[in-house]
Amino acid sequence: MRDSSRPRSGESGFSLAELLVGLGTAMVVLALVVSFFTSLGRSSTAQNAAAAAQQTARAGVDYMVQELRLAGLDPLKEAGAGIELIAADGSRIRFTADRCNLAIGESGSCDHPLADGDVEGKNERVSFAYDSASRTLRRCLYEATLSESWMTLVSGVAPNPGNVPLFTFLDDAGNPVVDNNQRGLIRTVIVTLTVEEPAGRGALVARTFSARVRLRNIGI
Repeated sequence: MRDSSRPRSGESGFSLAELLVGLGTAMVVLALVVSFFTSLGRSSTAQNAAAAAQQTARAGVDYMVQELRLAGLDPLKEAGAGIELIAADGSRIRFTADRCNLAIGESGSCDHPLADGDVEGKNERVSFAYDSASRTLRRCLYEATLSESWMTLVSGVAPNPGNVPLFTFLDDAGNPVVDNNQRGLIRTVIVTLTVEEPAGRGALVARTFSARVRLRNIGI
Protein backbone atom coordinates (compact mmCIF):
# COMPACT_ATOMS: atom_id res chain seq x y z
CA MET A 1 0.00 0.00 0.00
CA ARG A 2 1.30 3.45 -1.02
CA ASP A 3 1.88 6.07 1.66
CA SER A 4 -0.21 9.08 0.51
CA SER A 5 1.35 11.34 3.15
CA ARG A 6 4.65 11.48 1.33
CA PRO A 7 5.13 14.26 -1.26
CA ARG A 8 4.27 13.21 -4.75
CA SER A 9 6.75 13.57 -7.50
CA GLY A 10 6.75 17.10 -8.93
CA GLU A 11 5.04 18.66 -5.87
CA SER A 12 6.85 21.00 -3.50
CA GLY A 13 5.97 23.56 -0.70
CA PHE A 14 7.04 27.21 -0.39
CA SER A 15 10.68 27.80 0.19
CA LEU A 16 11.86 29.96 3.11
CA ALA A 17 12.82 32.74 0.72
CA GLU A 18 9.36 32.73 -0.84
CA LEU A 19 7.71 32.85 2.57
CA LEU A 20 9.88 35.82 3.61
CA VAL A 21 9.08 37.69 0.39
CA GLY A 22 5.36 37.03 0.82
CA LEU A 23 5.45 38.12 4.45
CA GLY A 24 7.35 41.29 3.53
CA THR A 25 4.84 42.13 0.81
CA ALA A 26 1.95 41.59 3.22
CA MET A 27 3.59 43.87 5.77
CA VAL A 28 4.05 46.62 3.17
CA VAL A 29 0.40 46.36 2.11
CA LEU A 30 -0.73 46.39 5.75
CA ALA A 31 1.39 49.48 6.45
CA LEU A 32 -0.12 51.25 3.45
CA VAL A 33 -3.64 50.39 4.59
CA VAL A 34 -2.95 51.60 8.15
CA SER A 35 -1.36 54.80 6.82
CA PHE A 36 -4.36 55.41 4.56
CA PHE A 37 -6.92 55.06 7.33
CA THR A 38 -4.80 57.10 9.75
CA SER A 39 -4.55 59.89 7.18
CA LEU A 40 -8.28 59.61 6.52
CA GLY A 41 -9.02 59.87 10.25
CA ARG A 42 -6.81 62.95 10.61
CA SER A 43 -8.45 64.58 7.60
CA SER A 44 -11.89 63.88 9.05
CA THR A 45 -10.85 65.30 12.44
CA ALA A 46 -9.45 68.44 10.80
CA GLN A 47 -12.61 68.90 8.73
CA ASN A 48 -14.84 68.48 11.78
CA ALA A 49 -12.70 70.95 13.74
CA ALA A 50 -12.84 73.48 10.89
CA ALA A 51 -16.63 73.16 10.69
CA ALA A 52 -16.97 73.59 14.46
CA ALA A 53 -14.70 76.65 14.47
CA GLN A 54 -16.63 78.23 11.60
CA GLN A 55 -19.97 77.56 13.25
CA THR A 56 -18.84 78.97 16.60
CA ALA A 57 -17.34 82.09 15.02
CA ARG A 58 -20.48 82.73 13.01
CA ALA A 59 -22.79 82.18 15.99
CA GLY A 60 -20.71 84.59 18.10
CA VAL A 61 -20.76 87.30 15.44
CA ASP A 62 -24.48 86.85 14.74
CA TYR A 63 -25.23 87.20 18.45
CA MET A 64 -23.29 90.47 18.73
CA VAL A 65 -24.77 91.82 15.51
CA GLN A 66 -28.31 91.31 16.78
CA GLU A 67 -27.58 93.25 19.96
CA LEU A 68 -25.58 95.97 18.23
CA ARG A 69 -28.51 96.70 15.93
CA LEU A 70 -30.40 97.91 19.01
CA ALA A 71 -27.63 100.29 20.12
CA GLY A 72 -29.00 103.79 20.53
CA LEU A 73 -32.64 102.74 20.44
CA ASP A 74 -34.46 105.67 22.05
CA PRO A 75 -38.06 105.90 20.82
CA LEU A 76 -39.06 108.54 23.38
CA LYS A 77 -35.92 110.64 22.86
CA GLU A 78 -35.50 110.78 26.63
CA ALA A 79 -33.12 107.93 27.53
CA GLY A 80 -29.88 109.24 25.99
CA ALA A 81 -29.15 105.77 24.58
CA GLY A 82 -26.07 105.20 22.46
CA ILE A 83 -22.47 104.05 22.59
CA GLU A 84 -20.96 104.64 26.03
CA LEU A 85 -17.45 103.25 25.61
CA ILE A 86 -15.05 101.90 22.99
CA ALA A 87 -11.47 100.68 23.26
CA ALA A 88 -8.89 102.22 20.96
CA ASP A 89 -7.64 98.76 19.97
CA GLY A 90 -11.15 97.63 19.05
CA SER A 91 -11.30 94.99 21.78
CA ARG A 92 -14.47 96.22 23.48
CA ILE A 93 -17.66 98.23 23.24
CA ARG A 94 -20.42 99.24 25.65
CA PHE A 95 -23.76 100.56 24.48
CA THR A 96 -27.30 101.17 25.70
CA ALA A 97 -30.81 100.92 24.30
CA ASP A 98 -34.21 101.85 25.71
CA ARG A 99 -35.63 98.43 24.94
CA CYS A 100 -37.35 97.20 28.09
CA ASN A 101 -39.65 98.64 30.75
CA LEU A 102 -38.79 95.92 33.28
CA ALA A 103 -36.46 96.58 36.20
CA ILE A 104 -33.14 94.71 36.55
CA GLY A 105 -33.84 91.37 38.21
CA GLU A 106 -37.55 91.49 37.50
CA SER A 107 -39.08 88.33 36.06
CA GLY A 108 -40.35 88.35 32.52
CA SER A 109 -38.75 88.92 29.14
CA CYS A 110 -38.35 91.85 26.80
CA ASP A 111 -38.84 90.01 23.54
CA HIS A 112 -41.06 92.88 22.41
CA PRO A 113 -39.16 96.08 23.31
CA LEU A 114 -41.15 98.66 25.20
CA ALA A 115 -39.52 102.01 25.91
CA ASP A 116 -39.79 103.76 29.28
CA GLY A 117 -37.51 106.76 28.80
CA ASP A 118 -34.35 105.44 30.51
CA VAL A 119 -31.60 102.82 30.06
CA GLU A 120 -31.54 101.52 33.62
CA GLY A 121 -33.81 98.55 32.99
CA LYS A 122 -33.36 94.90 32.13
CA ASN A 123 -30.78 94.16 29.39
CA GLU A 124 -30.51 97.84 28.45
CA ARG A 125 -26.75 98.24 29.04
CA VAL A 126 -24.59 95.69 27.16
CA SER A 127 -20.83 95.27 26.84
CA PHE A 128 -18.71 92.97 24.68
CA ALA A 129 -15.00 92.53 25.36
CA TYR A 130 -12.16 90.31 24.16
CA ASP A 131 -10.00 88.90 26.97
CA SER A 132 -6.67 87.90 25.41
CA ALA A 133 -5.42 86.25 28.62
CA SER A 134 -8.25 83.70 28.72
CA ARG A 135 -8.83 83.77 24.93
CA THR A 136 -12.51 84.42 25.44
CA LEU A 137 -15.15 86.81 24.16
CA ARG A 138 -17.15 88.06 27.12
CA ARG A 139 -20.53 89.73 27.44
CA CYS A 140 -21.55 91.95 30.33
CA LEU A 141 -24.86 93.32 31.45
CA TYR A 142 -25.08 96.50 33.51
CA GLU A 143 -21.33 97.23 33.46
CA ALA A 144 -20.21 99.90 35.93
CA THR A 145 -23.33 99.38 38.07
CA LEU A 146 -24.02 97.37 41.21
CA SER A 147 -25.76 94.77 39.02
CA GLU A 148 -22.72 94.19 36.77
CA SER A 149 -22.69 90.60 35.49
CA TRP A 150 -20.10 89.05 33.14
CA MET A 151 -20.37 85.80 31.20
CA THR A 152 -18.25 83.97 28.62
CA LEU A 153 -19.87 84.11 25.20
CA VAL A 154 -17.21 82.33 23.09
CA SER A 155 -14.11 80.36 24.10
CA GLY A 156 -11.03 79.59 22.01
CA VAL A 157 -10.90 83.08 20.52
CA ALA A 158 -7.68 83.84 18.64
CA PRO A 159 -6.24 87.11 17.28
CA ASN A 160 -7.68 87.91 13.87
CA PRO A 161 -5.47 87.49 10.77
CA GLY A 162 -3.64 90.68 9.87
CA ASN A 163 -4.23 92.09 13.37
CA VAL A 164 -7.77 93.07 12.40
CA PRO A 165 -9.55 94.14 15.63
CA LEU A 166 -12.62 92.46 17.02
CA PHE A 167 -14.52 95.72 16.46
CA THR A 168 -13.76 98.22 13.70
CA PHE A 169 -15.64 101.48 14.25
CA LEU A 170 -16.45 103.70 11.25
CA ASP A 171 -18.04 107.12 10.90
CA ASP A 172 -20.62 108.09 8.28
CA ALA A 173 -17.91 108.56 5.65
CA GLY A 174 -16.29 105.19 6.41
CA ASN A 175 -13.35 106.62 8.33
CA PRO A 176 -12.06 104.69 11.37
CA VAL A 177 -12.97 105.97 14.84
CA VAL A 178 -10.56 104.93 17.61
CA ASP A 179 -10.90 107.78 20.11
CA ASN A 180 -13.47 107.10 22.80
CA ASN A 181 -14.20 110.83 22.95
CA GLN A 182 -15.36 110.67 19.32
CA ARG A 183 -17.58 107.62 19.76
CA GLY A 184 -20.62 109.75 18.93
CA LEU A 185 -19.43 109.74 15.30
CA ILE A 186 -19.70 105.96 14.97
CA ARG A 187 -22.34 104.83 12.48
CA THR A 188 -21.06 101.39 11.47
CA VAL A 189 -19.32 98.55 13.32
CA ILE A 190 -17.49 95.70 11.61
CA VAL A 191 -17.31 92.63 13.84
CA THR A 192 -14.54 90.10 13.06
CA LEU A 193 -14.09 86.98 15.14
CA THR A 194 -11.56 84.14 14.84
CA VAL A 195 -12.10 80.88 16.70
CA GLU A 196 -9.69 77.95 17.07
CA GLU A 197 -10.65 74.30 17.59
CA PRO A 198 -8.33 71.34 18.38
CA ALA A 199 -7.74 69.11 15.36
CA GLY A 200 -5.82 66.27 17.03
CA ARG A 201 -2.15 65.72 17.87
CA GLY A 202 -1.83 69.21 19.28
CA ALA A 203 -2.89 70.88 16.02
CA LEU A 204 -5.38 73.73 15.88
CA VAL A 205 -7.74 74.82 13.12
CA ALA A 206 -8.83 78.46 12.97
CA ARG A 207 -11.74 80.02 11.14
CA THR A 208 -12.74 83.69 10.88
CA PHE A 209 -16.16 85.21 10.37
CA SER A 210 -17.01 88.87 9.88
CA ALA A 211 -20.13 91.02 9.56
CA ARG A 212 -20.90 94.73 9.14
CA VAL A 213 -23.57 96.42 11.25
CA ARG A 214 -25.18 99.74 10.41
CA LEU A 215 -26.25 101.45 13.65
CA ARG A 216 -29.59 102.75 12.40
CA ASN A 217 -30.71 104.05 15.78
CA ILE A 218 -27.72 106.38 16.19
CA GLY A 219 -27.50 109.77 14.51
CA ILE A 220 -31.18 109.98 13.58
